[in-house]
Amino acid sequence: MSTSSIACLVVESDSDRAEQIIEFLKTSERFDFLCHLASNLFEANRKLVDVRADIVISKGVFPDIEHLDVVTRYRKNEYDSVVLCLLEDEEKSVILDSAQEAADDYIFYKDLTAERLLEAVEHGFERRVLLNELKTVQAGPGEGKAVYRGLLHCLDAALFLVSRPDGELLFNNKVADAWFPESKESTLKELFEYGVLESELIELEILTENAVVPNAELRSVIVEWKGRECSLVTLRNISKRKRAEEAYKASQRRLDLALKASNIGLWSWDLRKNQLHFSERWKGQLGYSGSEFSNSLSAFRSKLHADDHLEVEEVFGQALRGEISEIELKYRMRHKEGGFRWILCRAEIFPDDSGKLSTLLGSHIDITDRNPTSGKLGLEASLSEKLSIRMERIAAELEKNASEIRSNFRGDSAIVERIQELERLSRSFSCLNEVLQLDASRSDHVIEAIDLVEETNELYNSQRSLLPAKASLQVEATGEIRLHGLSRRGLRFALTEALICVADKVSADMKNRIQVSIGRRKRSEDLDSLPFARFVYQGEKIGKAEMLALSKTLHISVTCEGESSLSALEIVFESDERSPTATQASSQLALLAEDEGVLRLAIRTMLESLGFEVVVAKDGAEAVNAFARRKSEFALALVDLQMPEIDGYGVVASIRATREDLPVIRMSGDSADERSELLDRLDEHSCFLSKPFGISELKKAIEDLSLRVRA
Repeated sequence: MSTSSIACLVVESDSDRAEQIIEFLKTSERFDFLCHLASNLFEANRKLVDVRADIVISKGVFPDIEHLDVVTRYRKNEYDSVVLCLLEDEEKSVILDSAQEAADDYIFYKDLTAERLLEAVEHGFERRVLLNELKTVQAGPGEGKAVYRGLLHCLDAALFLVSRPDGELLFNNKVADAWFPESKESTLKELFEYGVLESELIELEILTENAVVPNAELRSVIVEWKGRECSLVTLRNISKRKRAEEAYKASQRRLDLALKASNIGLWSWDLRKNQLHFSERWKGQLGYSGSEFSNSLSAFRSKLHADDHLEVEEVFGQALRGEISEIELKYRMRHKEGGFRWILCRAEIFPDDSGKLSTLLGSHIDITDRNPTSGKLGLEASLSEKLSIRMERIAAELEKNASEIRSNFRGDSAIVERIQELERLSRSFSCLNEVLQLDASRSDHVIEAIDLVEETNELYNSQRSLLPAKASLQVEATGEIRLHGLSRRGLRFALTEALICVADKVSADMKNRIQVSIGRRKRSEDLDSLPFARFVYQGEKIGKAEMLALSKTLHISVTCEGESSLSALEIVFESDERSPTATQASSQLALLAEDEGVLRLAIRTMLESLGFEVVVAKDGAEAVNAFARRKSEFALALVDLQMPEIDGYGVVASIRATREDLPVIRMSGDSADERSELLDRLDEHSCFLSKPFGISELKKAIEDLSLRVRA
């Protein structure tokens, strides 16, 4: 068998299934499959006479033929083909009846994917090599035994050979010694509990008590060793894959929350495959669900108002020709129940590695109630649109990276890279929870007092669907509680996030009441009391990731405690500490030099919310040119230290050549750039911020620089 060319016989009477199996095999990057097709056993046996089949992929059950006879027929050829059987759900019993003539692996049709099929093929060849080496060793000592042992020691898996039924350890490889140096015996006892000494074939994922290998894939198969019946047990470390899965789930929850809070519908257009996809929320804005609205251009055009066709096609044409990199449109679409809805559409175009346009990622927001025909949405609505879409773009990129993680679970290096990318995006996404509320965090503006009890009751009465089926919620209060320094939208976001966090942890197997207590708590004798909302429930404590996201909302602090099965989450609403030196940035011009798209959008949003007009530069050269054109107009500059073309140090030097007193904020996510703090002593009009940062940190930096300039 060649490692690059594989002869494969596919035995399948269903032509559609046979075609699908062959298409799945063609996606392999490791093997080049030469496929032969047979529709029944008679035709398969005839082809096996003429064709050397390295692997046979076949239905596991045929009419009037026992499963063992099916497998035996495939193994009568001289090439010892690997046999992979496909089964329907009702055929599970054939595996238990197979004994020594069992196929190398089984897959149920409902679980059949390209990834699962190719994984089974690779594992089938790996097991066949091991079993053949075992047979060589049993034939006699000497060179064969040395080669076999060398092979086993090179495997990236811990291997144990134990006798049945007494469980005596006969052999383990060096990987097992490295992973379990002092606990091999206890590890084996743990494995025995999974039935490796009783079962013919085991394949499942397990948890171990070993810190090096907390998650493992357990495989066990019966072999003969020098006349003794044994179990060959392997443990493959899948901890990285599990961390990737957990990272994906956490990011997905954050994404779902952001989209639910902002009522944003997502859409994407893969230009390479010419495939469109509209999310459920996108379709829901027009009154449709799943299959009622097809993912096609024709479906979109059919709902578009006739007067808007020309403008929409012109703008999208510019994007597809590469003339613009972002799309912003308002148009009308017909609702399922009749009438037209005004839609705000924004999108960004993403190139592939070669620079060619590959993907459009965008969003739909229903703005019918905001009266777009007036041409003026008002401060709150306009800012809400800007913030929501920028958060959505971050969410879309986060979802894109998370989906790529799932397709790379088996490549460790790819997993690590994707996890790092996901973690970077998650940090940005987390710090931007407060950005989503920027219309609310106006410390420099008067914010009306909010009745906490009334707002909580009104919000939670409309959010019962967020609770598990058997859970109920009750709000109790000790009198009227009024909040200052936090907007209604900021409060609603914090309360919604808290409810979702609690709902995720509530025990689902019993009736459970979530008790929300609202009151005031004294900080100390010389300070005023602070309002709080305390959630008490039966279930696990809130995790660190959820706590971090909650704490990012301005003017609140969060704690969580647990005793036995009872847990409590408490949100304390801090007083508004207005600064007398708060920056008056209205109508001032700021230069933003940042090459990372996600953070560029976030920082621009924060600056705009503080009243700045922002000039954006995507690299150092663009920043130098932008500053040269309007050097006397800028009141502030934010410069990323790590940029292509000209780095941030060069940009700052260019600024200082003509504007020594311009406030400059140097930014970096690289710990090595912390040395910039040294420059602060030399440049009194400059400071450093570590990325990612929130609006409170940015605002404080601007205020500190303003004080330095006035001094």
